[in-house]
Amino acid sequence: MIELSEKLKKKLDGLIALLKAQKVIVAFSGGIDSSLLAYLSKKNAEETLLITMKSLLYSEEETEEARNFALNYNIPHLFLETEPLSNEEFSQNKINRCYTCKKDIFAKILKVKEERGYNLVIEGSNITDLGDYRPGLDALKELNILSPYIKADRLVSKYFQLETESKPSGACFASRIPYNQVITESKLKMIENAEKFLKDSFNLTQLRVRYHDEKIARIEVLKKDLEKIINDKSIDKIIDKFKEIGFCYITIDLEGFRSGSLNEILSNSRN
Repeated sequence: MIELSEKLKKKLDGLIALLKAQKVIVAFSGGIDSSLLAYLSKKNAEETLLITMKSLLYSEEETEEARNFALNYNIPHLFLETEPLSNEEFSQNKINRCYTCKKDIFAKILKVKEERGYNLVIEGSNITDLGDYRPGLDALKELNILSPYIKADRLVSKYFQLETESKPSGACFASRIPYNQVITESKLKMIENAEKFLKDSFNLTQLRVRYHDEKIARIEVLKKDLEKIINDKSIDKIIDKFKEIGFCYITIDLEGFRSGSLNEILSNSRN
C-alpha cells in the first residue's frame, strides 16, 4: 500500500472532520474528484446522497459509470434531469457560460437539500482548477457550495484503492465549443459521436474533439497517442467517420490534449 505524506494526511483528516455527523449531498459526476468525495462521505458522514445531473452535455457512458460507482459502494444516488439549452444565457455561449450552468445545476441540488434536510453540499473541483479560467467557481461561492480541494487526489484515490484513481479528467461537451459560438443540440451530438468513435477505434482514454465554425473538428489527444491517429490508415478512417457524423473539415492539434485549451484565446487577448 502507498503512503501519504504528513501534509496530505492532515488535509484528509480535515475533510473527514468536516464530514463527521453531517448529512451530505455530493454533486457527483463520477470523475476522480467527486468519486473520492463520495467514498469519504459514505465512510464518515452520518448520511450521504449522490446527485448526478443528466443532460445532453454528458455521455450515457459517463452516466453509467456514475451509476455503477454508487451501486458498488452502496451509496444512495439520485439523477436530476436538466435542459441547459433552454437557458438562452447558456446557449449563446458567452464567456460566463459555466457560471450560468453551475447556478442552474446547484439551484436544483440546493432544492433537494432543503426538501430532504441535508446539511452540506460538496463538489469535487480540484485545486488545479484555480489556475485556469473557471467562472463556475464564482457561482459555487455565491451559493455556499463547499469545494474541499484535495491536492494529489489521484494519490489519495489510489491509497483507498478506488477504481477511479486512473480515470482521465472530463468536462461537459459544451466546453468543446469556442465562446460566442452558439451551442446547439446537433453540435453536442456531433462532438459526442466523434469522441466515442475515437475512443472505441483507437483505444484512446484522454481526448477532446473541439467544434469550430464551419463544422471544423479539431482533435486533441495526448502527444504519446498522436502516432495512433497520424498514419494513412487511421487518417482515412477518421475522415470517413467524421464526415459521416457531419464535419466538413477535420484537423489534428499537434500540441496535443490540454484541458481548457479554448481558454487560451482569453489569455492571449489579455496580453
